Formats: sequence, structure tokens, C-alpha cells
Amino acid sequence: MKHTNGAANQVISAAIILGLSSLGSRFIGLIRERVLTTTFGAGDTFDAFVAAFRLPDLIFNLVVVGALSAAFIPLFTEKLVKAGSGKRQANDFAISVLNVVLLIVIPLSALYALAAPWIVPLITPGFTGEKLTLTIQLSRIMALQPIFLGISFVFSGVLNSYKRFIAYAIAPILYNVGIIIGVMYFVPLVGLAGLAWGVVLGGILHMAVQVPSMLAVDFKWRPIIAWASSDFTKLRRMIIPRVFGLAAQQVNLFMVTILGSGLAAGSISVFHLANNIQSLPIGIFGLSFAQAAFPTLAEHVARKQPLAFRHTLTKTFRYILFLVIPTTIIFFLLRAQIVRVLFGDGAFDWEDTIFTFRTLALLVSSLFAQATIPLLTRAFYVRQDTRTPVIISLISIIVNIVLALFLSPTCGRHILGSWRELPCGVEGLALAFSISAIVNLILLLSVLHIQLDGFDDTQVLRSLARITVAAVISGGVVQALKYPVAYFLGTSTFIGVFMQLVVASAGGLAVYLALCMLFKCEELHALRRFIPKKAKLLPGTETPRFGGLSE
Repeated sequence: MKHTNGAANQVISAAIILGLSSLGSRFIGLIRERVLTTTFGAGDTFDAFVAAFRLPDLIFNLVVVGALSAAFIPLFTEKLVKAGSGKRQANDFAISVLNVVLLIVIPLSALYALAAPWIVPLITPGFTGEKLTLTIQLSRIMALQPIFLGISFVFSGVLNSYKRFIAYAIAPILYNVGIIIGVMYFVPLVGLAGLAWGVVLGGILHMAVQVPSMLAVDFKWRPIIAWASSDFTKLRRMIIPRVFGLAAQQVNLFMVTILGSGLAAGSISVFHLANNIQSLPIGIFGLSFAQAAFPTLAEHVARKQPLAFRHTLTKTFRYILFLVIPTTIIFFLLRAQIVRVLFGDGAFDWEDTIFTFRTLALLVSSLFAQATIPLLTRAFYVRQDTRTPVIISLISIIVNIVLALFLSPTCGRHILGSWRELPCGVEGLALAFSISAIVNLILLLSVLHIQLDGFDDTQVLRSLARITVAAVISGGVVQALKYPVAYFLGTSTFIGVFMQLVVASAGGLAVYLALCMLFKCEELHALRRFIPKKAKLLPGTETPRFGGLSE
């Protein structure tokens, strides 16, 4: 098991740096949201800003993410592990992918910028007048964003394959900085259009910070496209189902925009804010571990090591649950305090706060599913199976659409007697979203369990039981600590609410860690043992030999 422990250690190492950078990025992102909410509140301007992202994001996700998330890293890594000219061939492949991305994204972005006045009203049927005009204006400017992010994400795929995570980790932080600059400096200069120009600046910074690292791995652009090669044939075969899957995923956001545009003003903003809060642990824990494990899993496949693949996958799955389950309980119990501390100032009033923390409560109920889905889908991608997660995604999307259509307008409907109401409006959209995520996770786990001939079931279930018991007890401590802090400091001031959040969450986490030590949780032992010994050997400081992954 030495080779699998080495692989797991490397995953933890990469996850640490990605997690820390994600924490920094999400923190800057929350500052961005606070700047927006205190300036505009959860109202028409914020709604227009969020809605303006939808079509530019669709272009980026279908063309760029569809290729890179499913196929690029496995194929690029496969070339790198070859002896001899593997590095040169891998770079030629990456250059060809970059050129194709640009040839597709640039015309699509230009076409959308021209057609936005006719397209935007289709996805925001509830917007009228100045709100609709502002959405169209912002969206046309944001059409530039996919071009820069398209280049940047090809760079990211290359750097991830080389295990160089530093520049990749900094990129999203700078992206958020660009948006903040737009709010604080561009808006006073050019009006609300400055919001969109801040997004474009963020895309440029996201790309530019990775250029030095790309030069360090001898990446030199050339006007080549190996469209007829076997690698591109394989890439196209893997991309097609992934694109359909991503298109289906975009339906979730479009449903929020379409249905939210006809709900109370600020509904789209509220869902966006609540989703960003719950995305904090997803990014720090779920996405970081999934991204860190991706190249290691890809190498296990390339070297035909099925047992090492399964052990690395299940260990990473357990690490994510170890971190996400207690976070879920803390976020749920302290949802009002979190929202008030983050956004409760300026134009963001108490009604906006209530609206947001109720929506957050329903979203975090599926946090365990949302955080582990990225890892499980990558387990299919590295084995060059993009069809299965797409089919599963489509099923979950159908569940989401049906429930969203039923729940979002159900104010006043009753179930289980006259005293019990279904969530409605944007809260109904959040409930539908969470249920569909849980369905997605169940189906992914079921199929993987069959394909991998088990999922290290005993270890996973034993870990899950210990983690859950420790998290539930720590949740009781969180709830108990809220009251004495509120009694002594009150909850009518920022300091009082902030201290209630800090003391209750810190106490809960301390109890959780103590119980995990008492229960001898392997996940705590692995993380605790690894961090002090390996902190100076984080990937990204140098390019490791590929042969050193699992020896």
C-alpha cells in the first residue's frame, strides 16, 4: 500500500495549496459580494448583474469547460508519461486545443454581443424597462470574458497536468479583484457599465497570471491545429457527451434566472448570494480535493493501476466528507449570523437577510452531495467515460426542473395539513436544486460501486459513521454556545453577531476535532501528520518527475 499512500499524500499536498488559494479566492469573492450588496442591495441592479452572466457563461462552459474538464488533462497526461518526445507532443496537443478554442469562442462571443438585445429577454421574461436594458448592456460587454477565460483554462489544464498549482490557484483571486475594481472605480467613471468592465478585467488578470508558468514549461504558441490526429478524434468523442451534460447543468442556472425574473425583486440576487456562501466549503474542500486528485487518478489509469485508482478515489472521498459534514451543520445552525456578518450593511436590509438565510438553509442541506460530485465525475472522466456522468446529470436536471416548476410558485399551497407549507419562490428553487444534487450523488456512487467492484465500502462506512456522530455532537455545542454570547453581547450590533458566529463555530469545531481524535479518525490523522511534515514540499515549487507519483 506504499504507492497508494504516496499518491494520497500528493493529493493532500495539492489539495492544501488549492484549498488555501480557494479560501483566499472565496474570501475575496465574499468581499466582492459585500461591496455589491452594500452598494446596490438585493434589488434590480444586482439582479441584472447576475442575469447578465448567463449567456457569456454558457459560451465559456460549453466550449471550454466541456473540453478541458472531461478530456484534456487525461489525454495531455497520457502524452507526458511517454518517454522521449512526450513533452513536445503534449505541448503541441495543447497548442492545437487552444487554437480551436479561440476559433470557436471568438465568433460565438461576437455573435452574442450583436444578438443580445433579442436573446436576453428570452431568459429574463420578468425583466422590463430599465432593468432589462441594463441587463442587455452588461451582458454585451461581458461577451469578451469567455475569450480570456478560454485561453486561461487551457493554461490551467496544462499547469495542472505538470502539477504546477500556484499560478492556477492565484488566478481566481485576481478574477474577483478585477470585479471589485469594476464596482469601486469603473462604476463612478462610466456608470453601471463599469460592473461588466470589471468582469472583463477579471478575465484578463485570470489569464495573465498564468503566462509566466506556461513559459516555464516551454509552452510556445504556434499557428497549428492537429484536427485530423487520433488525439483530436478521441478528444471530440469525449467532448460531445460532456457538452450535452454541461448544457443540461446550465439549465439549473437558467431555471433560476427565468423563474426568478418573475418572482419578487431581488430573488435572483438572493439565490446568487446564498449559493456563493455555500460554495465556500465546496470550493475549499470539494473542488480542491477533486482537482488535486484528477492528475493522480489520470496517471493511475495511464499506468493501469486499478487498485491504486480505487484507493486514491475513496480516500479522497473520505477526506472531503471529513471536512464538509461538520461544515454543513455549522453553516445550517449559524446561517442567519453568516448572512448578516457578510452582507448586513448599507442597502442590504433585514428583509434581504431573512430572504437569503432561508434560501441558504435549503442549499446547504445538500452540501455533502455538491462537494463530492466533482470528485466522482472526474473518476469517470479519467477513465475516458464521459457518457455515464452526462446521463446521470441529465436525470438530476430533469428532477430539478420538475421540482422547480412545482415549488417556485407554490406560495399558499399546503401539504400535510393546514399548518405545513411547501417552500415557495426562490426557496422552492433552492429546495429543488438540493434534491437534484442528492439524486446525482446517489446515482454516481451506485454506478461507480458496480464499475470498480466496490468502493472500499467498509472503510467508507466506518469513517462516515464516526464523522457523522462527531459532527452531530459538535452541532449541539454550536447551538448551545449561541445563547450565552447573545445574552452578554446582544445581537443588535455587528460585534455581537460576529462574536456569536466566531465563538459558536470555534467551539463546535474544537469539539469535533477532539471527538475525531477520540474516535481515531484516520482522516484527521492523515491531515494532521501530513501538514507539518510536507508543508515545504507543496506541488508547484518545481515540476515533479511523473515516475514519482506512486512509487
